[in-house]
Amino acid sequence: MIKKIWTWKRISSVIILPMVIFILVSSLRLAVLAGEMQVALMFVAALIFFTYLFVGCAYPKRFACMKIVKRYLSFRELKDFIEKEKFNRFVMEDISDPFDFYYSENWFFVKEVYVPRKIVLDIIAVNKSLFSPFTVIGIITENGEAVFLAQVKKEEADQVTIKLKKEFPEFRCDVQILREAIYKRFYKEKKRQFADKIPDKMEFINYCRL
Repeated sequence: MIKKIWTWKRISSVIILPMVIFILVSSLRLAVLAGEMQVALMFVAALIFFTYLFVGCAYPKRFACMKIVKRYLSFRELKDFIEKEKFNRFVMEDISDPFDFYYSENWFFVKEVYVPRKIVLDIIAVNKSLFSPFTVIGIITENGEAVFLAQVKKEEADQVTIKLKKEFPEFRCDVQILREAIYKRFYKEKKRQFADKIPDKMEFINYCRL
């Protein structure tokens, strides 16, 4: 289930892109010295684009998959835990925004993010805006993080949450949590409380029963 961060494609890109950037910088300098400002602007645009690609390759979003656990686990440690797990797939169909995710005894793998089941606080379903016909559904954790699941029509929200509650005891749809989870201060407070309660790696591993 764990995905490699440093694939051969990424490694090749990290090697090749600096060469491309160097060529573009040299060409830009020549264009400026020659007074070819339109050509120089083209090189500037290309330089911005390839620099953006290089940064994305050199500093991958592990990083996205570690969103919930990055304070406590390294990528290698996460990989070791995940490789011990047997994952099953949950599928939600027949809605406006079908989705799926994977789950094991100790983990959820949702939208490329690994979430220890023990620190799932609840699932929330909130209206996208006052006049929007859509409801956003996501998972929130005890350490103040959130993972997006789907954006469904309002009339489908109950159908989705009822099925999730039936399948997974972590999803309770607590009304009090739902009321508070629309405010940023709720997540900041959760992060602070969890950091105070679980200060280090071993505490985290024991708490999550990994």
